[in-house]
Amino acid sequence: MRKNGSKLISLRQYRLTDLFLFAAILVGFELIIHYAFIAFRGEFTFSPMVPIVLLVMMRWGWPSVFYAVVDGALYCLLNGFSAQTYCAYIVGNACIMLMLLPFKFIGKEKIRSKWYLSALTVIVGWLLVILGRTSLAACFGVAFQDALIWQLLDCFSPVIGVVIILIMRKLDGMFEDQKHYLIRLDEERKEKARRDAYGDEPIDIDEESLAVLRKDDDELY
Repeated sequence: MRKNGSKLISLRQYRLTDLFLFAAILVGFELIIHYAFIAFRGEFTFSPMVPIVLLVMMRWGWPSVFYAVVDGALYCLLNGFSAQTYCAYIVGNACIMLMLLPFKFIGKEKIRSKWYLSALTVIVGWLLVILGRTSLAACFGVAFQDALIWQLLDCFSPVIGVVIILIMRKLDGMFEDQKHYLIRLDEERKEKARRDAYGDEPIDIDEESLAVLRKDDDELY
């Protein structure tokens, strides 16, 4: 359970709300970046897909794969790509699901606590997506080397992705397994309640008060 103001909500409600918010953030960013690129006729762009998917993966695990798939379909829809490109982007993006393996075997908490592991997670996730897209494009007759070079030109995405993740890991609970986060919050709340109940918190007493206490103590004995 999690407190939301004065109202308690279930873990399922909290998870659905969280997943919906990240989905809205992903779609919103893709739309803003796409139309900003058109409006300003920019030569460079980037995709927020990898860092957002990794954030959701850290928080909730496998549902993050759906974000990668939806992002690939949305990108193709906005750019009017062919059915083959749809397939390459959707399946290629889904290759980021392989990042579930290091999250499981290295451990989410270890990845979160070490900045270099957090940064490496973004780089590896981005490379998996690039290789997935390139491999699918090659299956449709595009030269593997040409497709790979074209994908690697998107050099801003991994850099910005690393920056986003390194910032998010500094914010309490953002780049953290949410079950672990909620348990940690509950334990901290109970610990605070215990200190308040038994007076274990240190109390600051000035010298004048200490002198009065010592005087009373002398008179008592």
